[in-house]
Amino acid sequence: MTARRFARKFLTIAAPVAAAVTVGALFAAPASADPPHPFGGPAYTIGCPNQGSIASVTAVTGQSGAPIGPGQILFESHPALPPIPAAGQMTVAWVNTNTGQSGIVNLMGTYPNLSALVTTGPGNVVATAFGSINFGSSPICQDNPTIGTFVV
Repeated sequence: MTARRFARKFLTIAAPVAAAVTVGALFAAPASADPPHPFGGPAYTIGCPNQGSIASVTAVTGQSGAPIGPGQILFESHPALPPIPAAGQMTVAWVNTNTGQSGIVNLMGTYPNLSALVTTGPGNVVATAFGSINFGSSPICQDNPTIGTFVV
């Protein structure tokens, strides 16, 4: 192959790629995080009498976006309504329906704000959150599971 033919072939392939990269770099949008996305509903805890209340509600959210790495989701849990329990534990079981990856993670942190950063890989993620709470004056009670779907 002559040098002239090689140069023409190279430019035929490389020029459009270089132009696309340059245009993409000039007009790239700034990255932004998705807002926290709540699970389908709060995790209700029933039958734990405390301070006149017969129920407790725990809110669980999932968030993906720029502040965390690609293919990751941040699960968070916090009391949604008073009274605030003395202690609690939340677990999230998840499956990425695109890749088949799955896992179970305990939310960690200082109660009442618990969280866990999970690498799920990109795709559609289905997750369920469940756990227990302790008001200190009654037996440990179970949170009913809640389910949510997320696009990572």
